[in-house]
Amino acid sequence: MRFSVLASSSKGNATVICGGNTRLLVDTGISALRIRKGLSECGLSIKQIQAVLFTHEHTDHVCGLGQLAKKEPLSIYCTRYMGQELRPIAENAVYTYIEPGSAVQIGDIRVTPFSVSHDATDPVGYLFECNGKKLGYVTDTGKVPRGMTELLQGVDALYLESNYDPDMLRNSGRPFYLIERIASNFGHLSNEQACEFVRSVAHGGLQHIVLAHLSQDCNTPQKAFNCMQQTLRELQLPTNLHCAPAATRLPWIQIA
Repeated sequence: MRFSVLASSSKGNATVICGGNTRLLVDTGISALRIRKGLSECGLSIKQIQAVLFTHEHTDHVCGLGQLAKKEPLSIYCTRYMGQELRPIAENAVYTYIEPGSAVQIGDIRVTPFSVSHDATDPVGYLFECNGKKLGYVTDTGKVPRGMTELLQGVDALYLESNYDPDMLRNSGRPFYLIERIASNFGHLSNEQACEFVRSVAHGGLQHIVLAHLSQDCNTPQKAFNCMQQTLRELQLPTNLHCAPAATRLPWIQIA
């Protein structure tokens, strides 16, 4: 199994995941043009994507969907309530509804959605499994919900939100209500919260961590990287650490 992040930030998110003969796209939060370009850099086209999965309906996770759906017969996987938000955007897509905690098989990849805590309609994260390898996918959650830690024990790779630095958020000049929303249990994970979660699932077989959904105003890649790197040193783990870029593609990461 391998994956490549096409873009990840508070302004747009999309990731392609491949396992066996199956290719999945998670979120379409950048323009259709950028998605097609990113897929092309991966050696793929949108026609080769068997399914598009969504974490939630916010613009930075769905904005390219409308244009993609106009030209391609997309197969969309999302929760039923999320589907009510997506159908007006992509009426002609084929929808398969999923339930948190219930695994589905999409080609060669087993997908288990799980609930996260965000101010959206039924948001989820995902566990992807193929050929004995596991990838955890966590974005847009203000806290670690019950069950998520247990489900992601033993993952070989982890895509994990590390959205903000608390000091930068407080000093950002943003309205107080927005600062409170981001730091709330229905907002986003800080660098420190991401590190705390890694401590709860860390093990010697954790090959890769990708720090994702970094705020371009309230965080820096260096701050997020340094915070997690220190945690990995304390845990004495040889895990490869990456920061997903906001505007360019993170090359393929192979789960060995």
